[in-house]
Amino acid sequence: MIPVKPTLAVVFLLIAGLTVSTAAVTLEGDSTGEIILEPASSPNGNYAAVEDGQLELSLEKLNDRAITRANNVFTITVTNESVDRVWIEHNVTGLTFYHGNDLTNTISKSNPIEVSSGDTEHIGVAIDTHVAQEGTETFTVTAQYADNETEPDQSTGGSGGASDSSSSPSPAIEHSTVTVSPTTVSAGDTVTVTATYRNVGDALGQTTAQVTVDGIVVDQRTIVLEPGEERTVTFERTMDWPGTHEVGVSGAGSQSVTVGGPPIDVVTASVDRTTVTTGDATTVRATVTNPTDRGVDRTLEVAVDGIVVDSRAVSIPAHSERTVTFERELETPGTYEIAVSGVPAGEVTVEEPGGFSLQNRDLSPATTAALAPPATAGLLFLAVAANRRWSIFG
Repeated sequence: MIPVKPTLAVVFLLIAGLTVSTAAVTLEGDSTGEIILEPASSPNGNYAAVEDGQLELSLEKLNDRAITRANNVFTITVTNESVDRVWIEHNVTGLTFYHGNDLTNTISKSNPIEVSSGDTEHIGVAIDTHVAQEGTETFTVTAQYADNETEPDQSTGGSGGASDSSSSPSPAIEHSTVTVSPTTVSAGDTVTVTATYRNVGDALGQTTAQVTVDGIVVDQRTIVLEPGEERTVTFERTMDWPGTHEVGVSGAGSQSVTVGGPPIDVVTASVDRTTVTTGDATTVRATVTNPTDRGVDRTLEVAVDGIVVDSRAVSIPAHSERTVTFERELETPGTYEIAVSGVPAGEVTVEEPGGFSLQNRDLSPATTAALAPPATAGLLFLAVAANRRWSIFG
């Protein structure tokens, strides 16, 4: 693998209420070979390309008021054996970088990737268009060196108002252990989930608290914290399905909750079409059985790649079963895992229509910044400036 001087350019485009944003970052000097950014070899790697030493990411046609994610878009390879941690920091509400195929594996200062020389980490990108906002933002990729390691002084470069990132204010949001109460309930009862966050950095920061049940994100809320501010986030979750479940907040921990009640279960879940083109819908089916002597009400939830995107209440008469269908439209090419209330339904692959070419419209110019070595030992910063603005198309 030949190290390049990559620029990271990110383009996001919404279908409804179009949001267009670009960002760029350039690696320069002796530090170039220490971190290598490249497109992934997976299908989602098609969103990334190296052009003239520039790694460009382009995610188009994001779903409006939804979370759109793309696993394994680009890779970060570490070639310096002194680097032991890497993370990404930013103040962009609704933007998430994560590693692997699990959106809960977010990358942040409080949740860095532990690396060794030669490691290649696969990075995914997610956009929550419920909360995405316009503005000019700064992204920071940080490589932390092992203790007692130093890096020689080096001048910075680039444009867009970026300066030595080692002295730039940055947020650092930490969380405490999650609390779930009560831990023993009957089907249909609610539990309270709380987690406390504190910004120990010196700049405004934001994070998204995600409530999970057995690893599935069932609710979430984005909070913004001033430097030094502490906030407790509280969620209420109805527990419909008997059994023992892990309930918690992503990245903060979980607790086991035992739910008692009649054995009402989702016995089958499936998708009618496993391959669709962008804009087409697939039908998700789930069958629920009720072997008891009385009717019950349950709420079925459809999850796409581990995040609940739709739900429906259903009544099941005594000694019977009900089959419920959902229509789900997926706009972004890729392969998605579908589940209904924790029961896998299968994968759906979304492809572009043949002969149709997507084009970015009215994109703002990219802004560049340079890789700045640390003024003190232990940290290496990579700053990205992004111009973001709203554009509405008829």
